[in-house]
Amino acid sequence: MGVTMKHIEQWLALYPEATDIHLTEGGRVIVREYGGLKELEERAEKSFFDMLFHSCLSPDKRKVYEEKGACDTSFSIGENRFRLHLYRAGGKDCAALRVLPVLDRVEKDPDEKWLEKIAKLSSGLVLFSGPTGSGKSTTMARALEGIGKEKARHIVTLEDPVEYVLSVGKSLVRQREIGRDAVSFAEGVRESLREDPDVIAVGEMRDRETIAAALTAAETGHLVLGTLHNGRALEAVGRMVHVFPAEEQNEVRLIISSVLRCVSAQRLWRMGTRTVLLREILTNTPAVANLIREGKEAQVLSYMETGVNDMRTLRQAVYKVKGVTEKERKDLLSLAGE
Repeated sequence: MGVTMKHIEQWLALYPEATDIHLTEGGRVIVREYGGLKELEERAEKSFFDMLFHSCLSPDKRKVYEEKGACDTSFSIGENRFRLHLYRAGGKDCAALRVLPVLDRVEKDPDEKWLEKIAKLSSGLVLFSGPTGSGKSTTMARALEGIGKEKARHIVTLEDPVEYVLSVGKSLVRQREIGRDAVSFAEGVRESLREDPDVIAVGEMRDRETIAAALTAAETGHLVLGTLHNGRALEAVGRMVHVFPAEEQNEVRLIISSVLRCVSAQRLWRMGTRTVLLREILTNTPAVANLIREGKEAQVLSYMETGVNDMRTLRQAVYKVKGVTEKERKDLLSLAGE
C-alpha cells in the first residue's frame, strides 16, 4: 500500500523528535531525527504526489511547479503543521517536509524577558537573522504572538509560505501568503500600509525593494518585524545598507539608526539528542545608533560585549549554555567561529 497522510501522523508518533521527512517517487521514505537520517520501509508512490499536488497546492502554486519544477507551501494534518518543498529531481517528483513545532508546545524560550520587551514596542524595526534552519521564523512567530496578546493590535504578516497559524488574543491578524495573496514581499508591505496596520511582519527581507518598503513602514510609525539570512547581528545592518547604491547609503544608515530597535542572530546545533540554541543580541542604544550612522559598525561589537540592554555576542552566548562539558563548549565555540 502506498504512503498516505495517515502515515505521516504515524511517523511523527514513532519519531517525535523528527524535524524533516523526505519522499521520492518510488523511493523509500527518509526521516531526519537528532540530525541523522533513517530510512523507513514505506515507499512514496506517484499517487501520493498527485494527492499533494491537488490537495496542498493552490492553482497558482501548481502553475509555478509545472513551469519551474519546484514550489513551497504549507499544510496541516490534525495538530501538526508542515512546510512543504515540492520539487523534481532525476525526472521524479520529490518532497521535503519540515515539521513545524506547535508554538504552545515549544520549550520555553531562554530569552523570554527579551521577547516580552519586544511585545511592548509600538514602533520601529526588529530583525531576526540566522541561516536556514536556525529557528528564526519560530522566534519571530513567538514574538508576534506576544505582541498580539500584549494589547489589541492589527497585525499583517507577509510569508512564503504561511508557516505558523498565529494565536493573538484580541488582536486582528491577517496572514498573507506571497503568490496567493500578494505579488511580492515589497508589494505586500506597500499594500499593508493602506490596511491600517499596527504591526507588519516580513518573512524575508532579501532585496532592496523589500528592505526599502520595510524601512518606510518603520519610519512612518509602524512596528516592523523581519527576517534576514545572516549569521551575525552586525551583518544584518551591513546587509541592509549595502543593497542600496553607494550614493544612497548614508541616508539609509540615518534611517536604520533611527528606526532599528534590536537584532537577534541565532543558530541551532544538535549535540547528541539535544538541540542547543545560540543567540546573539544587538540593541540599538544611542551609542550604537551613532556608530551605525557614521558607518562604524565594526566598533559596535565592543558595546555588545558589555552586556547592557540584553546585548551579547555569539561567544558570550556559548558561555551562557548550561549542562555542557568543557569539551562540548569548545566544540560550540569552534562551530560558532570563535
